[in-house]
Amino acid sequence: MTGAPALAPGENRPGAALEADYARIGRTGDADLAADLLAGTPSHEERDRGLLLEWAAVALEFGGEMAAAAAGPAPREAAGVHDAATGGVRPGEILLAEYVHRAAGSRVVVYSDAVDYAHRVATAAGWGAECPRGAVRRAALAHEEAHRMLHTGRGRELRRRLDHTALRIGPLRLRGHVVGADEIAAHAYARGRGAMRRSPLALTAAIAATLAHQSPDHQGPDQRTRSGDRL
Repeated sequence: MTGAPALAPGENRPGAALEADYARIGRTGDADLAADLLAGTPSHEERDRGLLLEWAAVALEFGGEMAAAAAGPAPREAAGVHDAATGGVRPGEILLAEYVHRAAGSRVVVYSDAVDYAHRVATAAGWGAECPRGAVRRAALAHEEAHRMLHTGRGRELRRRLDHTALRIGPLRLRGHVVGADEIAAHAYARGRGAMRRSPLALTAAIAATLAHQSPDHQGPDQRTRSGDRL
């Protein structure tokens, strides 16, 4: 991967354009960052900003409620968590963690190179103290935990709350899936259950900015910059 001088080993000073992006992201609240994430998701490009903000608010609230319901300290790390030294930093994609299904047993894989990348981005943005490496890793695990919860039942309730109509034929109405809403909810859950003082959505946006600066033809946040399904 090329570009992004802030991400070179030992280098913490971003270019002027990337530095400006970091500053803008740092000033932006989670609702707007979440709406930006939705706006960059396929199928939402032409949607009204007000609607995206409404969906973002619902998903953020839902993820926060999931975290509050979990209560107490974050659970001990499951035995099925595996740390891989490499494999998370890919062209156009930073993959912090993913749930891998295997016949012999499923597990969560955390990619150390991607966690290091995310921590370097946080440091370059001036958020190093708010996003220590261990906290970034724990946020990635919490994010993946949220996705598993959403995939095993909570997602239906989120869709109900979003109340998006995908199709209407006469009196019949089909409730649709809001692409990206589960991702926002997982970010909110990770914020509530993790140890980072900086929002995971802000760190995600900062990582996406580094990818955008690495590729002249890149348009908007890369939706494959993720933890679990996305970071």
